[in-house]
Amino acid sequence: MKCLKSEECTGKGLVVVFASFLIHLFMAAITKCTGVLFSSFQTEFMSTTAQTGAISSIMSASSFFGCTIGGAVANRFGCRIAIVVGGLLTIAGMIGCALTRHIYQMYVLGALAGIGNGVAYTPAVVIVAQYFQKYYSLAASFMTTGDSIGIMLFGPLMQLFLDTYGWRGTLLVTGAVTANICVAGAVCRPNTRLLKARESESRDSCRNIPLNERGSLELQVITHPEQTDPQPIAMSQSSGKRRNNLCVHVAFFWTGVVKMFRLNLLCQSYRFSLFCFAQSVYVASLGCYLIYLIPRATGSSGVSDREASFLLSVVGISGLVGRPFCGLLNQKVSSEVIYDVSMVVCACAVLVAQFGTYGHFVFSAAVFGFAIGFQRTISPVLMREYVGMDNLGSAVGIYSGIGGVVDLIGPILAGALYDATESFAILFYVLAGLFVVGFLAMLSAPLLKRIEPGVYTSVDTELTV
Repeated sequence: MKCLKSEECTGKGLVVVFASFLIHLFMAAITKCTGVLFSSFQTEFMSTTAQTGAISSIMSASSFFGCTIGGAVANRFGCRIAIVVGGLLTIAGMIGCALTRHIYQMYVLGALAGIGNGVAYTPAVVIVAQYFQKYYSLAASFMTTGDSIGIMLFGPLMQLFLDTYGWRGTLLVTGAVTANICVAGAVCRPNTRLLKARESESRDSCRNIPLNERGSLELQVITHPEQTDPQPIAMSQSSGKRRNNLCVHVAFFWTGVVKMFRLNLLCQSYRFSLFCFAQSVYVASLGCYLIYLIPRATGSSGVSDREASFLLSVVGISGLVGRPFCGLLNQKVSSEVIYDVSMVVCACAVLVAQFGTYGHFVFSAAVFGFAIGFQRTISPVLMREYVGMDNLGSAVGIYSGIGGVVDLIGPILAGALYDATESFAILFYVLAGLFVVGFLAMLSAPLLKRIEPGVYTSVDTELTV
């Protein structure tokens, strides 16, 4: 594998990829495996399906909002500090959840754990992109494999912890395990060649400023005719109020937000805006499937709790197979084609679960996980193609913030739909339809490429891996 420097390929680059792999693995315990604790939460807090589903929904959605914060923190302080801060927030949130007495406390502290996850996720993706260019899809496939292995491991592990220590002990043990996010973040050193390239580009831009004969900056001073009898300017009270108008403050605030999170990317790349919409649909459907797959199997099909808990492991194992295969396939097939096909396969996998037998649930989980492996691997590759490496962290934050809103309300609405219909079958038909909507939307990406202004980053074109 050709890298920025030979020593980075054998040392720094591989260490960074492995660290990102571990971060993905530990984050899966919080965002993907809390469905195992669904029945325990419902019994403990005597809550409805919608109220209980909101716990996992808030954890997952807040991780998306945390990605937006993580992008800004990484841009300001660097990827290493952002990952460590995210790990500390995750630990605090998980320990707090284990000590709760009311479901509303679980909402707040679960959100804290989710935000910590998101803050660590964005820099974990960006740091890998700083080391790999040509083979970034392969590096991303290995990096995101940690998510599948995490689901595969923590699904049965959390069931074992639940049987041994109860749900509170399970959260404490999980919080202790996720503390390793801080350790993984500590080894994520920034790419020194990338930093030097940016410094060189900054110096070159300064040299292009026109100078006069003495080597000083040329400044033009605008003069006005002298007034021999200056008149005092009276400022009316109404004009003073106008200056302090709320709209002015909102405009300044919005300008700062746009600059900090680089929201202008949505206007520069129409394909990225479309991708954010498709990802929102995907995230809502994915979250509902993982949360309600186990209740769907145990509630109406007579599957035991222990058998149902292994369905998450099936999702993880099949995703583990799909991710490296996606990285290899992407060397020959367009990223957009892979993304579109994965959305269709997800829809078909959800429909297979409607047959209601344990064998069909296993097959559905296997196919779904395989498609998710493709989708999760190709998503950062698509974003890098749309906005460039320099803007990748901000792009992850933007789409995560948008997806977080949908992920927050998705499982809650899904739980409300079940409470109204008392049928998981209707819910799963809706989820399959949402995947189809995302597929149809992404078909217009080639057309948008012709008309969008585009995003240019000079540093991204200079570094090759």
